[in-house]
Amino acid sequence: MATVRRVVSVAGHLLLVVAAVVAVVVATSHLAYPSLRHALVAMVVVLSAVSLLGRFPLGLGPVGESVAARLVRMVGTVLAGVGAVGVALGLAQGGFPSDRASGGVRIYTVVLAVNLAAFLAVTGRESGLLPRAMLSSVGLGLLAAALFAACVPVLPPGPIGLAILLIAAAAIGAGRLARPAESRGLAGLFAAVTACQAVFFAAAVLYRYGPDAWMPFAGPGPLTPQAQLEQNRIEAIDPYVGVLLLGAIAAGVLVGIALTAKLRTRTGAAPAAVPVT
Repeated sequence: MATVRRVVSVAGHLLLVVAAVVAVVVATSHLAYPSLRHALVAMVVVLSAVSLLGRFPLGLGPVGESVAARLVRMVGTVLAGVGAVGVALGLAQGGFPSDRASGGVRIYTVVLAVNLAAFLAVTGRESGLLPRAMLSSVGLGLLAAALFAACVPVLPPGPIGLAILLIAAAAIGAGRLARPAESRGLAGLFAAVTACQAVFFAAAVLYRYGPDAWMPFAGPGPLTPQAQLEQNRIEAIDPYVGVLLLGAIAAGVLVGIALTAKLRTRTGAAPAAVPVT
């Protein structure tokens, strides 16, 4: 019976992957710039392939047996989906379609893929992070993004320093709450990955659709006030790209730790201790 459920689950996952690829092909059919369309389709294909790696022991799976592991993995999938939609809509991206196709979309594809892989790795059966630590790490990361979003209208313009403090607080808090002590570094990194990604998404939406008063001054250049406001809006997200890349680096470290632990387990070596923060 368990085998049947697994086959049905994998089949359903494959159908969702096919549906996602078909959807992006149809949704981008109106784009006049072929390279941008190809880049967006490739992004969905890459994210879909990464999601499939979370199902198999030779990849980043299978998922842990706890409800927390499945819930946290779902959060990671949702964040990757939100990021893909944002990239498709051009949030946090300026310039011409050729610039987006040659650089922007490809960079975001790599970042989203690494972040998703981190969620899959941490929620795997051999990750070394207990269910409670998973939930606290993700919860504190999302809380940091929520607090940042609440502060943007109150503390304009562009509280990038506050964003960094909230991300650091989430990572430290998750590390302190994690048990056993050996998993504190893992929990802290996971909270940072979640917070960096969520804060970036919050900033992209707020600075794209929020009022002009929320935008930091981008520096002189445009001749008209309206052009100045448009430049402010376009460049407001730039500091948060660094936050997103920092989270991607942490995600890469998480994936490396998880794969190393899995390799040690299979070869019978003693697991290495995770650094304590």
